[in-house]
Amino acid sequence: MSKEHAKKFVEHVKRDETLRKKVRDASEHVLKVAKEHGYDVTREEIAGSLKEHWSNRPDEDDAPQIFFSEAPGF
Repeated sequence: MSKEHAKKFVEHVKRDETLRKKVRDASEHVLKVAKEHGYDVTREEIAGSLKEHWSNRPDEDDAPQIFFSEAPGF
């Protein structure tokens, strides 16, 4: 996916309640998987870790992940 598509997807999620619910439901699945593997984490803790991880990576190629880590749900 191109960076432009990533940006458009995030904007779409922000304005479309149905899509936002799908993204939130997907984040619930991620939380479930984390807990199944012994990690007692919350959505907020994962979101914070993602933001920290991507803010410490200077690679321009990682830029789209910044948008996804800020998507509603994470």
